Amino acid sequence: MVDGNSTIAMYPKIAGQHSDYIFKQMLDIKKGERKTGNSAVMAPIVQNMSEADMHNIAAYFATQQAKAGEANPKANPELGKTIFRSGLPGKSIPACMSCHGPAGAGYPAGGTTFSGFPRVGGQHEGYIADQLHLYAKGERKSPNSIMEDIASRMSEDDIRAVSTYIQGLK
Repeated sequence: MVDGNSTIAMYPKIAGQHSDYIFKQMLDIKKGERKTGNSAVMAPIVQNMSEADMHNIAAYFATQQAKAGEANPKANPELGKTIFRSGLPGKSIPACMSCHGPAGAGYPAGGTTFSGFPRVGGQHEGYIADQLHLYAKGERKSPNSIMEDIASRMSEDDIRAVSTYIQGLK
């Protein structure tokens, strides 16, 4: 994964991710504030890194070209497209693109203390689904509990559909 394009679904693709977001995730893992998913794998790696090291690594991966995946046609990508582009008003689920952008490229923080909205386009379906489940259970935290609130209203079919749609974004 020298270029940040993980080929293993349990590990995120970080190529093209905003450097502020990557840095914050590494810092949270180092501080023990993020313990979900595969954070235990990263913890020993980041423990001896300085903040300058983490900023440099984050900057490197931010400059790498992200590679898209393909949507799984059996996982209802049309429902996923609806959720991503329009949301599900009946469940008070906003459109994912309202924060993550129409192609899932997210929005960087712009030098603020907020880490922005991460790039999700092309991310592994399984990784997205896992993160949504963690948010729904309150095991992963987001600013102002935005994602916990949204994910908790999503059904398993909603999660699977939007995850596969996101995987197919270029």
